[in-house]
Amino acid sequence: MRVRRHFQEIRALPRGAQGKREIAEDESEQDASVKAAKSLQTSIGRSKRMIRKRCKAIRADRVLTLSTRANETRIEVWAKWWDAFRRRLDAMQDFHYVAVLERQQRGAWHIHVAVSGRQNWKLLRSIWLSVIRKSGTDGTVNDSFRGSKANAIFKRIGGKGRAMRHRIATYIAKYVGKDADATTFNKKRYWTSRGIALPEVTTYAHLGPEFGARDAVVAAHQCALGNGATCDGAQFY
Repeated sequence: MRVRRHFQEIRALPRGAQGKREIAEDESEQDASVKAAKSLQTSIGRSKRMIRKRCKAIRADRVLTLSTRANETRIEVWAKWWDAFRRRLDAMQDFHYVAVLERQQRGAWHIHVAVSGRQNWKLLRSIWLSVIRKSGTDGTVNDSFRGSKANAIFKRIGGKGRAMRHRIATYIAKYVGKDADATTFNKKRYWTSRGIALPEVTTYAHLGPEFGARDAVVAAHQCALGNGATCDGAQFY
C-alpha cells in the first residue's frame, strides 16, 4: 500500500511539456541545451534504425509521395489526413507501409511512403484526393518508378532487388532527422503498419574497445562459416 500511494502521488504531479527538459539546480542553461540536443539525436538515431528494419521487413521496393496543393505546415493535420487515408486503404486490401514526413522548400509537408510491389494507382489517387478534398484542397500521388520526377528519385536511389530495398530503407529513414528540432520531432513524424514481423536479433560475438577492425572481420567470417555459409566473394570494406 505504501508503494501504491507513492506511485499515486507521482501520477498526480503535473506533467511537463513534451520534449521540454527541466533545468536542474546544479547545471547551467548551456549544459541543459547540450543534453537536450544529445537526447534529440539519440531519439533520431533510434527512430532511423526502426524505420530501416521495417522497410527491409516489408521488402519495400518503391516509394510513394503524397502531396497537397495547399501549403499546410501543421503536422497534426497531416497526421489526420494520413490516418484517414490508411484506414480506408486497409479496409480494401492488406497494406504494409513505412511513411515519413518531409518538409518542402515552401514550408509545407509531404509524405514519403515505402511500399512493396505494384500498387493500384486509381485506388490510391481516388482515396487520397477524397481525404484532402474535405479540407478544401487537392494534390497528387507520385511513384518513384513513374514520371520525370519519379525517374530522378529512382536514379538517386539506384540498384535493384536486395540492394534497392537497402537503399530505399536508408532513403526513407534519413527524413526523420531532417529539419528535426524539439518542437517538431516530438510530434509524430513517421508511421508504420501493424503486423510487420521483425527478425529476432542474435548476437554471435562481443567486441570491446580493445579490438580492432581485423578482429571484427575474423569474427564475422567465423559467424558466417559456423552457420553453414561461405565467404566466397567476400570483400573487406
